[in-house]
Amino acid sequence: MTSPARHLSASGDRPTPAAALTAVPMPARALYELEWVMDVFRTANRKDKGFVSDARLQQLEWVAGELALALPLGLTETAGDSLAELLAPDAVHAYLLYGRGGYLRSAPTVATDPASYDTSERIRIFCLERIAEQARIPFEAPDLPPWGLRPTVSPQMADLITDHLDEEARQWPEADRPDVIVRGLAMWAVMRDVLPRLGEIESMLVDDLALDGNTPSALTLVRHPQGGHRGKTPEPETIALSPGTGHHLVHWLKRRPALIYRLEGTTPRHLWLGTRVPNIGIPIDRRGISKWYKKVADDVQIKQDAANVPEQDLVPTRWETMRRTLLAQRQATEGTT
Repeated sequence: MTSPARHLSASGDRPTPAAALTAVPMPARALYELEWVMDVFRTANRKDKGFVSDARLQQLEWVAGELALALPLGLTETAGDSLAELLAPDAVHAYLLYGRGGYLRSAPTVATDPASYDTSERIRIFCLERIAEQARIPFEAPDLPPWGLRPTVSPQMADLITDHLDEEARQWPEADRPDVIVRGLAMWAVMRDVLPRLGEIESMLVDDLALDGNTPSALTLVRHPQGGHRGKTPEPETIALSPGTGHHLVHWLKRRPALIYRLEGTTPRHLWLGTRVPNIGIPIDRRGISKWYKKVADDVQIKQDAANVPEQDLVPTRWETMRRTLLAQRQATEGTT
């Protein structure tokens, strides 16, 4: 497709577009100062992940980008004069309103869960605090919205997953079961006894197990509560394991030496290891655990659908939803005893 013809000027040159003659306004001073603070965070992230993790830096970049978008929309008359003015209460209030209204999104809205908006606002406020702290600017933090949790489902869903894993295991003689099935039985048994979050089960070590003879009888872990508890150090907690869980762990611990036999370097002490190439013998991370659980939940749901089982809820594919379902069931049981 050709461009429309333009008249030449008297000198034969094409005329300069008027837009090119328009002076580009300089960025507000507040954004210059904000970028300086962000450079400090980026440098710190490269040197010390403990000070600014990759995930936190990504959140800080997100909030800084939103502030740059919000400023031209109008926060306060002086918000652009300095970073201190940009982080003043009235400007922050206006920024959070823009964020909650979806005016700062760079992509279409996908989530309709109100809890997702509250979570985003908590992240915004926390990042504003970090920026103000780094710039040594007094900051009046707005009230944080409450944590919104996804609803739990029927406790029957956990029994369906247990039955599915047992059914899978029965297809093999005990000595011939694939490693992934042996690990799955043990991991799910620990889930039902201990109710760990993904980060907690990811960080479990063999040394965290207490043995009664050769059978694990208890497990010690440090809880990672949602939302943190900033300023508090979580205390280790020891949970007794059921005989069935101990039985599954015995079989899993017998499989671990073969998985790490060919590894070079330090032998991993993590309890849960990858069972398939190329990650065989390498500690499985929370993403791998989540993917394994989702596949199991999907398989259970397929069986439910094929059997035309009437149900109010679908089998949850998120580990945390199932964990809180089991926690709610346990709390209800303890409350009646």
